[in-house]
Amino acid sequence: MKPNIFRWASSELSQDAFICWLLSWANHHESKALHETSKFFIQRLTDGKINDFNKIEVRKQIDNIDILCIIDDNKVILIEDKVNTKNHGNQLERYLENQLKNYSRENIFPIYFKTGDQSNYKSIEKIGYKPFLRNDFLEVLKFGINRNIQNEIFIDFYHHLQGIESSVQSFLNLPVKEWHWDSWKGFYTRLQREIGDGDWDYVPQMNGGFLGFWWNFCWKQVSDEIGYDYYLQLEHNKFCFKLSPEKREHAEITRSHYRNLLYPKAKEHGIEIYQNGRIGQWMTAAALSTAYLIENENGFLDIDATVKNIRKIQKMVDEI
Repeated sequence: MKPNIFRWASSELSQDAFICWLLSWANHHESKALHETSKFFIQRLTDGKINDFNKIEVRKQIDNIDILCIIDDNKVILIEDKVNTKNHGNQLERYLENQLKNYSRENIFPIYFKTGDQSNYKSIEKIGYKPFLRNDFLEVLKFGINRNIQNEIFIDFYHHLQGIESSVQSFLNLPVKEWHWDSWKGFYTRLQREIGDGDWDYVPQMNGGFLGFWWNFCWKQVSDEIGYDYYLQLEHNKFCFKLSPEKREHAEITRSHYRNLLYPKAKEHGIEIYQNGRIGQWMTAAALSTAYLIENENGFLDIDATVKNIRKIQKMVDEI
């Protein structure tokens, strides 16, 4: 395979540079294909609200903002660029507030630019940022590829990003036993869409941790003083029935209470579970005895059958 510079230049700073470079082509006509792709990029970032303009100015790392793209002196695209990191604190709000000193709100286009993966973007959207994700950028890059761009920087970045996407989608074309970290990201993201619920993230442990997926949170009141959340969690191949007491000192009581409800209900539905987990704030009460992932005869995921199986288990828990 031909060496790709972005295999080595994989940081957010390298991605910043590529985004700035591509945006800058909107000012240049030496390559018609790159110029048109840059303009298409701006259209996609602004949901088609900016199509025609006379000039742009691209600035990098101004007031801690990753990228500012100033258009005709009266509009600005504010880009917070992420690869695998996430937003923290109130940095996004501060960046937007700073731009409100110079531009009207309708002329500011705040973008959360993410080429890695994260569970959801609810908090991002709530403060007014538009998530612009890997597939959104791949659409822009494919626009350029279809116009026969020959620039090696552009082509290398396209293949770099397409490689990440293929790795995340590998849960569809790898046997389940060969899944890797990215495969689980892809599966969890697909599962979110299928069941309309859930979050996923890295769960640290002494043995290295895992990617977990949790959903279907419910509340059970035992008495005036005692209550607990119960929910479902996937730990790669393991399907767990979890709970969390309102107060840590009620952990043992709440676990016994939940198990006394869960075991008979699982037996009623013909779902085999076994006792699992230790006392704690976030505890496993039981785990599924059989595989929840349904494979075909070749060991590949049957996504429809798997989702049906998960919904069956969820329905059982909903009856508790």
